[in-house]
Amino acid sequence: MAPLSAIISWLLAGSGCGKLLVGDGITVPELNIKRIRGIFEAVSIDVRSARKWAPSIGQAASIAKNLDEYQFLICSLVPPLPDSDPSKIQLQKCRVAILAAFAMLTSLLKNISPAELVQWNEHAKSLLEITSEAYLKANSNAKLQVSNLSRVFEFFGIPEEKVDAALRDIYGQ
Repeated sequence: MAPLSAIISWLLAGSGCGKLLVGDGITVPELNIKRIRGIFEAVSIDVRSARKWAPSIGQAASIAKNLDEYQFLICSLVPPLPDSDPSKIQLQKCRVAILAAFAMLTSLLKNISPAELVQWNEHAKSLLEITSEAYLKANSNAKLQVSNLSRVFEFFGIPEEKVDAALRDIYGQ
């Protein structure tokens, strides 16, 4: 899996917000994920043909599209927040988890195992629900506390306590 330090560095690089997907596999036939140096390689797969032997690829494309949208929205929301705002760390935690999810997905798409893709869908859908709630709360100035990410972080190969420590260190909290 992608090293946590590479993910944190990418988040803090400040190179602007961008999408991870070039093609979403829904509005276009290809699920096409950009390369993020040091985190994951680019990958592209024709979702329509892959459905024949991996039916869960359609759900994976849908979840990936939504996760990408939320990571982009969160990226746009986070910079103006003061470093002392606890929601900044919570939102960045979601982005770390999304990048880890994409790192695993790119690996899975290179040699698809239908059973592993089903597992990815389950955990990524949980991450999507948590991220959606976090974004909506942060955007409405509600008290934000992201919970239930430990299982997601564990599945995507990133220790949650290390993510928390790294983000607290960066933001001085």
